[in-house]
Amino acid sequence: MASSTVNRTVVEQVKSGSSCHRAFRKHRSTVKSRHRLATGMVAAAAAASLWSLPALGYAADAPAGGLALVNTTELVGPGIALNHVKSVDQRGWVDAQYLSIDLADKAVSTDLLTSGPVASGGPLSVSANKAGAVAGVNGEFFDIGNSNAALGGEVQNGQLIKSADAGGRQHVGVSKDGIAQLVDLAVDATATFAGTDHKVLTLNAANGGGVPANGLVAYTPAWGEYSRARGFAGVTDLAEVLVQNGKVVSVSPTAGSGPIPADGFYLVGRDASATALRALQPGDALTLHYALANDVAKTMKFALGQGGTIVNKGQVVPGLDTSIAPRTALGFKNGGRTLVLATWDGPGGTGKGGIGIDREAQELAARGVETAVNLDGGGSTTMVARALGEDGVSVRNNPSDGQERNDPNGVGVFVSRGDGKVDQLLLKPGAGQAAADGGIKVFPGMHRRLAVKAVDNHLTPVTPDPKKLVWKAKGGSIKDGSLTAGSHGPITVSTTYGKTHAAQQVDVLGPLKSLKPSTAKLSIADATAADAVSVAVTGRDDQGYTAPVDPRDLKLDYDHSVVDVQSVDGKLKITPLTNAGTILTISAAGQSVKLPITVGVQTKVLYEFDDDVLARWNNNSTAATTRSVDPDGLRIDFPAMRNVGISANGAANRIQVPGQPLRLRLRIKSSIDVPSGLDYVGLIDGNGKSLGVYGTGLKAGPDYQNVTWTLPANTVYPISISSFQGINTAVAQQKAGTFVLDRFEADVPTSVDLPAQPDLVADPLVSTDGSLAGGHDTWKFATLSDVQFTADNPALSQVATAALARIRKTHPDLVVLNGDITDRGLPEDLTLARKVLTDAGCDLIPVGHEPPPNSTPNPKGSTVPCYYVPGNHESYGLNNVQQDLTNFTKEFGQPYRTFDHKGTRFILLASSLGSLRASDWDQLPMLKTALDSAAHDRSIHNVMVFAHHPVDDPEETKSSQLGDRDEVALIEKMLTDFRGKTDKGAAMVGSHAQVANVHRVEGVPYTVLPSSGKDPYGTPDRGGFTGWVDWSIDAHKPADQQWLEADVRAFAQSITLTAPTSLKAGTSTQLSGSIVQPEGVGAGTRVVPLRYPMSVHWSGSSGLAIGSGSEAIKKARYAGKVAVLDPATRTLTALRPGTVTVSVTNDSMRPYTDDASLAPVTTSATITVGRG
Repeated sequence: MASSTVNRTVVEQVKSGSSCHRAFRKHRSTVKSRHRLATGMVAAAAAASLWSLPALGYAADAPAGGLALVNTTELVGPGIALNHVKSVDQRGWVDAQYLSIDLADKAVSTDLLTSGPVASGGPLSVSANKAGAVAGVNGEFFDIGNSNAALGGEVQNGQLIKSADAGGRQHVGVSKDGIAQLVDLAVDATATFAGTDHKVLTLNAANGGGVPANGLVAYTPAWGEYSRARGFAGVTDLAEVLVQNGKVVSVSPTAGSGPIPADGFYLVGRDASATALRALQPGDALTLHYALANDVAKTMKFALGQGGTIVNKGQVVPGLDTSIAPRTALGFKNGGRTLVLATWDGPGGTGKGGIGIDREAQELAARGVETAVNLDGGGSTTMVARALGEDGVSVRNNPSDGQERNDPNGVGVFVSRGDGKVDQLLLKPGAGQAAADGGIKVFPGMHRRLAVKAVDNHLTPVTPDPKKLVWKAKGGSIKDGSLTAGSHGPITVSTTYGKTHAAQQVDVLGPLKSLKPSTAKLSIADATAADAVSVAVTGRDDQGYTAPVDPRDLKLDYDHSVVDVQSVDGKLKITPLTNAGTILTISAAGQSVKLPITVGVQTKVLYEFDDDVLARWNNNSTAATTRSVDPDGLRIDFPAMRNVGISANGAANRIQVPGQPLRLRLRIKSSIDVPSGLDYVGLIDGNGKSLGVYGTGLKAGPDYQNVTWTLPANTVYPISISSFQGINTAVAQQKAGTFVLDRFEADVPTSVDLPAQPDLVADPLVSTDGSLAGGHDTWKFATLSDVQFTADNPALSQVATAALARIRKTHPDLVVLNGDITDRGLPEDLTLARKVLTDAGCDLIPVGHEPPPNSTPNPKGSTVPCYYVPGNHESYGLNNVQQDLTNFTKEFGQPYRTFDHKGTRFILLASSLGSLRASDWDQLPMLKTALDSAAHDRSIHNVMVFAHHPVDDPEETKSSQLGDRDEVALIEKMLTDFRGKTDKGAAMVGSHAQVANVHRVEGVPYTVLPSSGKDPYGTPDRGGFTGWVDWSIDAHKPADQQWLEADVRAFAQSITLTAPTSLKAGTSTQLSGSIVQPEGVGAGTRVVPLRYPMSVHWSGSSGLAIGSGSEAIKKARYAGKVAVLDPATRTLTALRPGTVTVSVTNDSMRPYTDDASLAPVTTSATITVGRG
């Protein structure tokens, strides 16, 4: 089964009363305008952005009761619309596809899709493309692992293909006049021989549940080659006859397999039926008659079995299964004139993601479906559809097996060919040219390739003559679809073909600031063309907006004897040539990035089964096995079963795998076959998560052989091996046998000297010198987090006391305590936290008691408003076992809130359990509501969002961030949408990772705060230091200006400043230095350089000017200054003879006793400037 999920209250995408639906219903194939896309719609809009297109006829905040990350609708054909909704509610994520088909449209038809013979299976996409379908879903439950035959009957193109199994089945289909309906597919079948009519129970049915006593069944050529004995397991009184041209050809005491002659059929009987068959002789006359018994069934265009009615007369059938799994459904409404095919996916596969059948029914009923049935789900759940202008379908959902399952049948949707003339043009990005959101974006002066597709009056693909296409670009230049951007945008690209016209907007981003390849390093196992890898290169501007960079705009430098690099479909195709390593330097517009590439591997032995294997490894099979010590390793003897394997006896016994191998290998003897793709290795990745990989197969034999597993490209290292299994899903292949396991090996990439890690790129949000903008419209607040003290280890509470005393000296309007103030969440820890914070001057504001929005604390007062956001440690209980926020809520109240202050909306969120939904679902709707109202509230100029867990951990391990990456995408979408639609600033602040950092995503800055007390995780030169942050907000600056600034203050016990003693006028030098940080309030040894992301508080004597750029130098020279210091580059430029003193000041961190204990740490250097 596959994995699917959707919001239960999603309303129907194309409402029955909408103009869109009416247009579908009124279509006539002779009227081309009925099929036209909306004015200006292009292919990019039809397939396109996950977020940019509103769903047709859909409420802006749909789905009700949940939050949508994706909600798009595309036309697939006339009267055919596919609505994709990926949403979350308190139960989790649901990824749903709803295909609505107007069966009244004369251009539209439906039929059964099959993979070929009844007893076979194949990918749905292959079946759909072979049949010429424009869309489809998987169909009926089937005899998985055996014959693969569907359990129910099948009618295709009006012809009966098979009956249901002997146990019977419910069915559904669409009639020849286009009415979807439930139908009885009972079959009347009779075999006439020896002057008697004999009832035939089933036709071409697997009968996995067994054929009843005395039963007689038939198989025609449509069955295929699979064994006809499937329904007769354990039956000894059995007979089979082959009939050709109405005459018996042979009589056999067993049921066979293999192809059935085109002019023949088989009858197989047991007990009394077997006796009757055995009485036949070759040449005897025998005829088989079969037909659908029900008159309505005889009118069906197609029909198939189904798993039961779940919606009846628009109402959910009571008592439905609530277990979670991917699901597929078929429904209909409008008296059967509208067919709805739907799938629901969810992460994790069967039992771990998807929805219950009860919710499946609720979703369909909410969309107005009158009758619905459940089809096969789990790994079978598949939706395919053809994008407008394309020739074939593609898979639209995420099958939980990781790939399409080999299903026997499906429901196909077809569109008849139109007039074959270009009726509409569809403009979209060329291969590899689409931005992350599906749109078309480009950097100034760079290139973007656009593609043109066309459809006829039935929205079926046609190919325009490229020589007749006329291209234009307003704001750039274009030739044959190749666009060169100007310095700014947007650009309107248009193309005309005769009287048909299409236009598309192309956004021009800011100047390129950085490049990022799709992989940080590339390891290729073998130097063969088949191992070539494609790498996409993405650029980013200073606001975090991204776009792919066309290879034409890239300059490449690498060792051409090691790899060959070519531009293919908008990416760099890297073909390995020899076993070696090289650094690919990728440059564009003054920016560059280095990609290490290695070709070839070294094989290393990880583990040999020569230790106490019986103690180290447990049985991990579906039944009991006999494990023993063999001279060659670990021997496993087993009876016939599905899974045979072992698992490590506890974490300590897992096999640790060093480095980042490309492949794993097990040397093994096997007396049975295991199909390729069913040897399984269980791993634990670098995040401690389970990972399963399927590898090559096994052949029965006496010699050693290798099972090889290729590790996924996104594997998080280091890994350890926890289990192995050989699996046979087909019962016929499950045999008793023996494994002997010898050793595990790993193929480790060839080494290459890695390039030096580039310096951090300073984000303008961080003040280089600690100076913050002032003025009438500005105000300040402060943040503190990750102090981490407990009642039984309160030493670090002194940091909170001293830090808050220092913060209050800067007179902020408020303080946000962004989590992990305590190291544990027991009542006594939180009681201590309240006392420490209150004693230090925090006025802990309860939810609903926030000061008036325009209030300013008395600068001479003894307290400052403090807002406490819980972290993960506030949810820890005894023995640091994570629990929930019950204790925190009892002490401090509701852990999330929103409030306004001087034009800024603060949204404080509780991420304590690693995700917002898991911590408390209600805060996600609160976030959306707060943003929506802020968008329309003229008194709100910007938004600040806080959560303890950041959306992204700056460290490579990514272990300290919000764990639900779909939730992160939703948060980023909400904030980017808010900023884009309102031109109001939006920012988010996290902690937890304890690495001071700023990164931007699509116009929104995301900051990670430094630790304030606990030793930080990161390296000191890349933000791993302790301190706090002072913030300034300018209420009236728009989003694309500096509305937010941060003074990142690092604690110091001493400072070293390196500067020359003398300098000649007209010359420059770069200053450097470092601080040594305290450990809590005591002496420490951590050395942190004086540079970004720390704000370095420079000052100096009267002869020193401080400022950046040529304008600052000009002003300093005019003012008669001796020298000027650029705080961004730390460059000191000597202007005229004289003496200057340069000073650096940092906050101290000592036990707080009085104001004197708050004295900062300062050091100075004096430079004499001589004549040049």
